Amino acid sequence: MSAHATLALGLTGPPPEGVAELPLRSAEAIDTRRRLSVGGFLLTLPRMVWMLLDAFLVCSGTVLGHELLVWWVDTVGYTGEYHLWLSNTVLASSVIVAGAAVGLYEPCTLWARSRILVRCLLAITIAMLATWLFLHLFMYSGLSRRAAACGTVFYLLTAPVVRLICHRAVQEVRRGLLVMGQGPLTGMIIRSVRRGRMPGFRLIGVVSCQSTETQGSLSSDIPIVGALSDVEKLCRQHEVEEIVVADSALRNPRTQKAALSCLRLGCRVTDETTFYETMFGEVPVSHISPHWFLAANLKGHRPEHAVLKRLFDVVLATTALVATAPLFLLIAIAIRLESRGGAFYSQRRVGQGGKVFVLHKFRTMHRHAESNGLVWATDNDPRVTRVGRVLRRLRLDELPQLWNIVRGEMSLVGPRPERPEFVGPLARLIPYYEERHLTKPGLTGWAQINYRYGASVADARQKLQLDLYYIKHTSLELDLVILLRTLGTFFRGAR
Repeated sequence: MSAHATLALGLTGPPPEGVAELPLRSAEAIDTRRRLSVGGFLLTLPRMVWMLLDAFLVCSGTVLGHELLVWWVDTVGYTGEYHLWLSNTVLASSVIVAGAAVGLYEPCTLWARSRILVRCLLAITIAMLATWLFLHLFMYSGLSRRAAACGTVFYLLTAPVVRLICHRAVQEVRRGLLVMGQGPLTGMIIRSVRRGRMPGFRLIGVVSCQSTETQGSLSSDIPIVGALSDVEKLCRQHEVEEIVVADSALRNPRTQKAALSCLRLGCRVTDETTFYETMFGEVPVSHISPHWFLAANLKGHRPEHAVLKRLFDVVLATTALVATAPLFLLIAIAIRLESRGGAFYSQRRVGQGGKVFVLHKFRTMHRHAESNGLVWATDNDPRVTRVGRVLRRLRLDELPQLWNIVRGEMSLVGPRPERPEFVGPLARLIPYYEERHLTKPGLTGWAQINYRYGASVADARQKLQLDLYYIKHTSLELDLVILLRTLGTFFRGAR
């Protein structure tokens, strides 16, 4: 996927003559076309509908659990009914507040399956914890653990399923996309829309930012649908919801004025780099400057985020170490039975801030695998043993790194640490490669779940683009998405 792609595919022509102009619309009215489809109707549903649905589902689960699993409490008498009513009131309120806090009721949640699953999980976890604390600390009451467990399971089996069904309908919605100006990434964006790589958009065309405001051809088959003076009319006629502005055009005061007028119409306006980053989940390294890092407002440098992430790492890594302790012995025996040498393998890796640490893994290669020098591992590397191949496929070779996480040298989620012998040459060949060390390396990461096993400079560049996206957008929600997808990779047995 070249970042220097040119505009090479055709667009629909300019709007036909005689199209009646619609009156200037507010942000709330710009989605008229959406309302004509099921997906559009779902996207415009009031948030209160989703809130009431969640409250109904979780309370239904607790009532079901109370009736089926709690037999030692008088559910007929006034006291039993009161406690059940009180618990469900607090629980329903907690689910709504927690869902709002994690963004569960935002329309954008329905566009991504990972958002649906993670935000439902976060909402019910926070709600159950808040309910338990509130009832015990302030009301001296309680909610049966069996009923609470039933409510949690019932919610997780129904709320995400309902939203995933809605997600399929929402995928059919096509948001109007208008491009302003020409830039190194706009061609790739246009091509991606035409090829269906961004199914949520319908391409309107390209607006010329030149002084000559005439419609014509941008290239062999790319028409210009208008000039800067036509932007508002185009937005109203084609119900444009997203506008991408070429980075070079943003320096033009006339373009800036036109972009602001589109914001008043309710359109979302972004520069080409940001739009590319959002749509593809990676940062175009060849088209950013140091200013990108200065404007990124990196969350990983905030003390509150660092403390929360560290607590998250220690709790999960310690739990995983205890749970997988029996596996360590079995894996070690299997490795020693197949080939001579130790069961564990240690390597120097580069961590946060360029600090070198010793990373631990289960040995998956023959003892003298690097007798001929350092080389990248490949998919079907002949140096890998039969046991090692199984361990790699299931990612079990990474288990000893849980100790690195407990020690604070690594995190559960982050860029994969590279060997110092490779970092120097890669930093000379790939711009901003050393900036991946702005955060702790991870056991798994955004690049690991979105890209194959890397074994070349081109692979390292692609993975850097994914790592920079993670560094900029790091959050507990994104970490949970990555961990869930990594778990899915484990069950699929893919590397």
